[in-house]
Amino acid sequence: MISSPALVTGAARGIGAAIAAELHAQGCRVILLDSDPHVAQTAADLPGSIPCTVDVRDTAAIEAFLDARGLLPEVVVNNAAIAPRRDSLSLDLQLLEEVMAINLHAPVLLCTAVAARLADAGRPGAFVNVSSVNALRGQPEMLPYNASKAALVSVTQTLAVELAPLGIRVNAVLPGSTRTEIWETGGWSEDDRSAIAALNLLNRLAEPAEIARAVAFLASDDASFVTGHTLIADGGLTVRMP
Repeated sequence: MISSPALVTGAARGIGAAIAAELHAQGCRVILLDSDPHVAQTAADLPGSIPCTVDVRDTAAIEAFLDARGLLPEVVVNNAAIAPRRDSLSLDLQLLEEVMAINLHAPVLLCTAVAARLADAGRPGAFVNVSSVNALRGQPEMLPYNASKAALVSVTQTLAVELAPLGIRVNAVLPGSTRTEIWETGGWSEDDRSAIAALNLLNRLAEPAEIARAVAFLASDDASFVTGHTLIADGGLTVRMP
């Protein structure tokens, strides 16, 4: 069980909503953060949880929200991300900057902001960054996303080193293909989805709740001696020889 206050970004739908639900079930008072107004409905299904409709890139607004309600999360899950598909030869700086701002810069700034507050309060913490197996391999039309997720793994390791003296653990979960709305509407055909699912050893897509349980483990005292770790939850995709 986890009794600490927890903040989850990208919590309106998909993996983020599943993470919020799992942490809530583990006893957390969950702060659900998302720019999607649907986050209020997701929070309404989790009694006692708190929705925050804000752009994840606006760290100052997030801090103001926490201050106004006297909240200091000891668990932070950076899940918010975008994954636009674009051929590498058609990339432009604007798209690169947008992906990096949401997928990389926002987690860094949120982790460091909350870590500073926890340090001032003398409280421990557990941060979990949701990266992707795309951090470990190439996939066409996904260069900005892949690069941001690879960088997030490096960020996780460096923050683990720097924040350990403060009693803050930092880990990452690397999901494989997961059955979410984004996956269903991202331009892949049913044949594409079936072919990609067949690449992993379990021959299926992950369910959001399966990824959420991996995140909850790293956030819990069951993982009290685990930091700087990347937990790959991909059904065996990255160990299978092509």
